[in-house]
Amino acid sequence: MILKTTIVLLLLTSAAFAQSKKEALIKKWSYSGNEEFGVVRPPDAAMKNDFLEIKTDGTFIMIKEGKEITGSWMLNEKAAIITFTNLKTKKTMSYNLKSVDDKQLVMEYQTPDLVRTKYHYHVAQ
Repeated sequence: MILKTTIVLLLLTSAAFAQSKKEALIKKWSYSGNEEFGVVRPPDAAMKNDFLEIKTDGTFIMIKEGKEITGSWMLNEKAAIITFTNLKTKKTMSYNLKSVDDKQLVMEYQTPDLVRTKYHYHVAQ
């Protein structure tokens, strides 16, 4: 009986933690820079005003290199993968969710040639 109770509590705790990650994502994020091979680079002039707005209705707005992308998003809570689907092109981009809290978001994208880039965001003011 104690084992069953412990398992149920663990499952409820993990579900609540996953939900809090999803809830933490839903806000407007300003682009802070990217990181490749351990080197963090601040945004250049073309990316200075880039942002990502993740909405509760499952849609997003992203300004990336000055260009607007809109579409839908979803979070695979178990695998910590966030997927964005471009409304116009129907292409998807999947990112590993490295960390999210009430102030910062870090997502990692891996290119087909296995280069990993971490994108850093902070809460928009």
